[in-house]
Amino acid sequence: MTELFSDGLLWLQTWAVNTGMNIIYAGIIIVVGWWLVNLATKAVKRIIKNKNVDQAAASFLISVIRTILFGLVVLVAISNIINISNMVAALGAAGLTASFALQGTLGNFISGVQLVFSKPFKIGDYLTIGGNSGTVKSISILNTTLLTVDNKEVVIPNSSITSGVVINYSTQENRRLDLTYSISYTSDIAKVKEVLAAVVNADERILKEPSAIIAVDSHGESSVNMAVKVWVLGADYWNVYFDMQEKVKLAFDENGIEIPFQQIVVHNAEKK
Repeated sequence: MTELFSDGLLWLQTWAVNTGMNIIYAGIIIVVGWWLVNLATKAVKRIIKNKNVDQAAASFLISVIRTILFGLVVLVAISNIINISNMVAALGAAGLTASFALQGTLGNFISGVQLVFSKPFKIGDYLTIGGNSGTVKSISILNTTLLTVDNKEVVIPNSSITSGVVINYSTQENRRLDLTYSISYTSDIAKVKEVLAAVVNADERILKEPSAIIAVDSHGESSVNMAVKVWVLGADYWNVYFDMQEKVKLAFDENGIEIPFQQIVVHNAEKK
């Protein structure tokens, strides 16, 4: 009995040492492999840059290469711990389950390929996708990353992009800027339009063609809403937008044009 226990303990110690060493070797393989993968992808980036390949296609291709190479590194590392034939058998047994689990991943990959070849947008374009707006930073194997104006990264699955609506603000050189300003019902509309036209004409960034539209947009509960629609270069859009808010307010103040606040009128009914 004592001899059997000693043999079992010796086997356990031998197994622990061998497994521990294999895990260490696997860790070394992953670390070195990751370093080599980074070197390889950097080399691919340089080659692609010299070939003047489209940035979106380059971003996607590099993501695919990095994923495949690192996948191979992980496979080699795991095979150092687990017998490869046993691992293949286990993968075969789990293949059906994995196929269902990877449906979303496969869909994102196929959508990424579609985005690269159909080119609805490119790196650097400003988009709105499903309520998220930002500049395209990268298109990878599974997702696309937007960089918002306040420097946040928004990661969107590729399949969500191809199955949804994408608004691209960068495909056209010019953009229309739609502004609305509220005035009181007692204001002289003709004078208001004259003041707004003067502010528009004084800004050289606002294009002369197509000409600006200045008109009554709607009648609100407490105000008449004036619409100002002007055309600007895409790069000037936000600067003109913010400058117009300030300039119109100052011009209204200077000309005695009231910007009303929401009011509630209460009528007291006298008891008979």
